[in-house]
Amino acid sequence: MAYTDQTFLAVLKPYVLQDMKDTNILASLTAAQAFIESNKGNSQLTQKANNLFGIKGTYQGQSVKMLTTEYYNGKATKVYADFRKYPNWLESIADHSRLFNTNKRYTNLRGCRDYKQACFSVQQDGYATSPTYATTL
Repeated sequence: MAYTDQTFLAVLKPYVLQDMKDTNILASLTAAQAFIESNKGNSQLTQKANNLFGIKGTYQGQSVKMLTTEYYNGKATKVYADFRKYPNWLESIADHSRLFNTNKRYTNLRGCRDYKQACFSVQQDGYATSPTYATTL
């Protein structure tokens, strides 16, 4: 199934609202990141691994290797990386919020209620290497 903007957000909305109640991470930030990072749920990474956020590494020992674009000194470079593989979107969202709530560099996101500030903070904190990440969100 190919998601449209509306169908993706309709499926995602109850998940991110519940997650915000559980974790205190702003639902609009979680939704915006999922929208961009997963290409509205249509990316190969999301289709293969239920990974909505492009989080690298392993999850419960599971991962997939994917080609990705990283920026080094402002220059786009294609590299292969291991990305976490989740059993479903709910666990992807919960793991995303857990990352923000346990990693010291994301302290400024905890309890933040200003979506613009949250977008700039997540870029400043090093979540993504794109120099335009905050404005894209």
